Amino acid sequence: MRADDGFTLIELLVTMAVAVIVFGATLSVLDVFQRNNRFELLRNETGDTARTAIDRLARELRNVAAPSTKEAGALELAEEYSVTFETIDSTGTSENPSGVMRVRYCLNNSTPTNEVLWKQVDRWSGATPAVPTATACPDLNAGDWDSSTQVIQHVTNRIKGKKRPLFTYGPEGATLVSQITTVKPMLYIDLNPGARPGESQLSSAIDLRNQNRPPKASFTVVQLGAHRVLLNASESSDPDGLALTYKWWDGTTQLSTTSEQVETEKLVAGSNHTFKLEVTDPGGLKSTAEQAVTII
Repeated sequence: MRADDGFTLIELLVTMAVAVIVFGATLSVLDVFQRNNRFELLRNETGDTARTAIDRLARELRNVAAPSTKEAGALELAEEYSVTFETIDSTGTSENPSGVMRVRYCLNNSTPTNEVLWKQVDRWSGATPAVPTATACPDLNAGDWDSSTQVIQHVTNRIKGKKRPLFTYGPEGATLVSQITTVKPMLYIDLNPGARPGESQLSSAIDLRNQNRPPKASFTVVQLGAHRVLLNASESSDPDGLALTYKWWDGTTQLSTTSEQVETEKLVAGSNHTFKLEVTDPGGLKSTAEQAVTII
């Protein structure tokens, strides 16, 4: 007859120990897999949110409204980590006659390993309010902005002392906000700085439209017979292709003509004259040029 003895206590303890080790290892692998899966999902979600924010910023900048027909440029403030402009309010909730709202995007780096991109919006009725001057991000001064919203987290543009601008502006060499014609946002995203897979980079390039740029005044001086001078402003131009109006001066005396070309009266031989041209576009932006001439 076969023996019907069971497992010994030692055999049961060894089996249980092996089972616990195998089961624990399996759970550890499963936990790592789940953590990695959650991280990838969050990483993809953050990337999608960032891309959506960049697309929204691009749409708003392409629909930018010049601050005033008498002011040059399309932006109100342009800094490395902040930009402020007026754009068409697609929601239709702005009560001002132009239907525009003021928007500010700025990057808060109180935690460099997790910078936050904020969007602030101001809507108004009646006259356009002054541009807020506070530099804090977000600007929480009462009356400056109607709403402030966190747009993107886990930005790392300035991690470990790096100074990677959120916004760069063109053309290269532009020193005034009024000269800016392009905006290039650049975002670095990293949910777990210092660990793989590392940070992601998102960028775009936006050409500004609906901006009012100042004209350029330029003219030539040709001496004619009988001590007369021909002033020709045909070299003057407007970057937006708008028609120009002209004013002329001989020294401090304004000439009566507003033509593009002017022929002076007979002048005294050997006399010195400083001719001045002022050109103005329909928005009221002006530019001047001067030339000194000795009459032969």
